[in-house]
Amino acid sequence: MKTIRIVLAALILLTCNFAFAQETIVLNAVYEFRYVRDLEHKDMPYISNMVLSLGKQSSRYCTEKLYNENDKNAQLQRQKQQPAQATSARPMAAVAGGPLLIVGKYGAIINEEVLKDISNQKLITNAHLGIKTYTIESGLPKINWSIQDGKKTIGNYSCQKAVGSYGGRTYVAWFAPDLPFRDGPWKLSGLPGLILEAKDTKNEVFFTFKELSKNSDAEETTKSFLASDYNVKTNLKGYNRVKAAFETDPESVMSAQAPNAKLAVINIDDPQTQHAARVKKYNPIEYD
Repeated sequence: MKTIRIVLAALILLTCNFAFAQETIVLNAVYEFRYVRDLEHKDMPYISNMVLSLGKQSSRYCTEKLYNENDKNAQLQRQKQQPAQATSARPMAAVAGGPLLIVGKYGAIINEEVLKDISNQKLITNAHLGIKTYTIESGLPKINWSIQDGKKTIGNYSCQKAVGSYGGRTYVAWFAPDLPFRDGPWKLSGLPGLILEAKDTKNEVFFTFKELSKNSDAEETTKSFLASDYNVKTNLKGYNRVKAAFETDPESVMSAQAPNAKLAVINIDDPQTQHAARVKKYNPIEYD
């Protein structure tokens, strides 16, 4: 009987983990993420569209590019809208047999996803930096929000103001009580309604709501796109150290990761530029 109880407990645990990893998406919220990464160039912030995929008690937050590359519905929609391009027209990943670094006009591209398990108060960050992918597991941030009297309409939703601090920054957030998700972009969560907009009081980090869509496909889930048994597990302090180095000088980091290989750089905004812009005065989005 004791053995049976142990087996049943293990099955229940596996089922819980599976339920979190495979929870059906209810809504997809798209945000514009704007971040002053280089304090020497405040007029040139890093900008990227992000997708928050919401289940009832879990979510996945990642770049729109990563979402479109992995989500089945997004792939089908893209195929309908754009004719297939010839294989020869696509950039090759194995240039000269070495690693490929893809950058943009803002420098290194952030390829990171944040997974939240609201019911179990867990947070997992997976990030691809250079040729390595890192995994950071922690508890869900406990943000001491102060709900204010301010109200405004965002995307046809009535929103209420809240102020809270996380990662060394104070954020002003606007949440929609009519959207019953205690969640929001990036690591922000814990308000009685979905956070549709947030910015820090230094005007260096912005999450701006763009659109919301319902999901009707039961196969579309909040599972990770970047999880792997080969990921390097680390803590937040260690990850932030590597992230700062990569975002400041991605070419040097990748060259150190693959010292005997020839590095190729592709700038998706300017194909003629074969180098990555360096950050002169790095401004971390969060402090550990």
